Amino acid sequence: MRWSWLLALVALVTSTVADSFTIDNSLWDNVRYYRNIDIAKSYVREVSLVEVINKSDQPQDLYIFPVNDGYDAIDTVSYFRVTDEERGNDIHPIKIVEGVYGIKFQYPIAPGTKFSFKVVYVYTNTLEAVPAKIGLDETQQVLLKFNKFCYSPYTTLEYSLTVSGFTKGLEYQLPLDHYISPNVASLPEVNGRIEDESKVLTYGPVDAEIAPYTVKPLGLLYEHNKPLARVYNLERNFWIPASDVGVVQTEDYYELVNNGAGLSLGFSRVDWIKGRYELAAEHFSLVRLLFPKDAETPYNGYYFTDKVGMVSTHFDTKNDLMFLPRYPLFGDWKYNFTMGWSNLIENSVRKVLNESDVYIARFPLLNTLDDITYDNVSINIYLPENAEFLNATSHLEESSQVVGNELSYLDVSDGHVKVTLKYENLFDDMSKSYVYVKYRYSAQSYWAKVYKIAGFVFTGLMSFYALGLVDLSIRK
Repeated sequence: MRWSWLLALVALVTSTVADSFTIDNSLWDNVRYYRNIDIAKSYVREVSLVEVINKSDQPQDLYIFPVNDGYDAIDTVSYFRVTDEERGNDIHPIKIVEGVYGIKFQYPIAPGTKFSFKVVYVYTNTLEAVPAKIGLDETQQVLLKFNKFCYSPYTTLEYSLTVSGFTKGLEYQLPLDHYISPNVASLPEVNGRIEDESKVLTYGPVDAEIAPYTVKPLGLLYEHNKPLARVYNLERNFWIPASDVGVVQTEDYYELVNNGAGLSLGFSRVDWIKGRYELAAEHFSLVRLLFPKDAETPYNGYYFTDKVGMVSTHFDTKNDLMFLPRYPLFGDWKYNFTMGWSNLIENSVRKVLNESDVYIARFPLLNTLDDITYDNVSINIYLPENAEFLNATSHLEESSQVVGNELSYLDVSDGHVKVTLKYENLFDDMSKSYVYVKYRYSAQSYWAKVYKIAGFVFTGLMSFYALGLVDLSIRK
């Protein structure tokens, strides 16, 4: 397992990403280590505020930060960001292995000097419904597995943990005693408590030395009567026109599943209608998706289809499009559909100043659905035929980038230049990120297609005329 060999890695491993270094847990102490786990949504967001002190006799600028796990409760990290608390500057982390990061400070920290930073990271697909199947009228409960202490390579002197974003819950003992660190028995007993009306579960603060890599698995079973929506495949297609059409055609294809609780007694349409669950403010079934409407696109400019055909059950509410799948989705139920619309080209494409015939197209990485995660996302951008692709980039690092061609209507040569960027393990807040594509497209490129089409038409007409001159009559 990842965390078992990490302990052996502490004294030996060196990074192949950055300059070589040796992990030494005697270089730093965590003077204060504060954690907050937010479970308001279908994924988990964790914030760590850490104040460290340089214990060595030399300036240091590298701090090793494993996510707070220790027993494989966190599979993959979707997002990881580090900020200098005093100056507010971003500190770019170095990913060593999954869940372990090197934080390279912007300047060396002198011996005996303290430094504070904030770490924000998100992980998905870790919450599970317990029990896995419930009745239609029951309340869904979700289990969060977490480490009660901080999983740090360095000694921690003061520690506290808060869990927010839930209304009612209880501690759930996990049968994982073999993961508990021996030093936990010598630490003061830390019990969770709800303070005032904040509905925040608080552990600590603990004023005692917490040894490196301390682990105490703990579960929190809490009410979360909302669907755990997950898109396991999303394809976004953007078609940039070659002429003065003035619009960019957009089409999204979704394959989604509800990771929440299933039905213990099967689905009854009669009970569903009698209970009016489709109108409930909160229910563990997935019955609707709210899409933001483009202000310049009329409502009839959108379309929704699935494998059966057009889906007409959508309407606007507060400038949103409410899409209703053909059936409610319970635990492990799947559904796929396509959504399409057009945007004005000036909202997405700009001409680059001082560069002849060069354009930059900008498209959002995700549509702004709320409280949803994505396993695999493909962004397909179709440039005009005969365009020259220059480069593509985005706010996030893509897993792959492929440039090819695809034939469409009235394409006469290689077809449209197709730029595909793929991403993995995303969540809804990443809709604020964008993909940028730079390309060159001149008037000659446009007229080249026109001339080719004209040439094909002329050749066809001349061929028809030449065939008409052939004498096919039968004579003696």
